[in-house]
This record gives sequence, structure tokens and C-alpha cells, in this order.
Amino acid sequence: MMREAPKMQVKCGVENCRYNKSKMCHADELEVNTMGDGKAETSDGTCCSTFANHQTTW
Repeated sequence: MMREAPKMQVKCGVENCRYNKSKMCHADELEVNTMGDGKAETSDGTCCSTFANHQTTW
């Protein structure tokens, strides 16, 4: 039996991401990875791999 992934609201502060709508992430999937050696000590050591650049016009 395949288990459904959890659904949650994800805030986004990246103004030029195409998935950011009203400061909320609207991507179908979200992928967050570490930067560097694969181990993060703080949130600064992580990055959103789902990010897709979208030029803002406002």
C-alpha cells in the first residue's frame, strides 16, 4: 500500500520564485537539500531545490 505524502502550508520569502504566491509556496512538490557535505547544522546550511526563477514585475 502506497502512503500519501503529508500536506502542509509552506511559507516562502523568495520574491522571484515562480511558486511564490502571496508569500506561500504553490509548488506541487517541495525538495529541500543540504549545502556542502550533506549535513546541516543550521537552516543556513539548507537550500530549496524546488526554486525556479521568475522575474517579478511589481
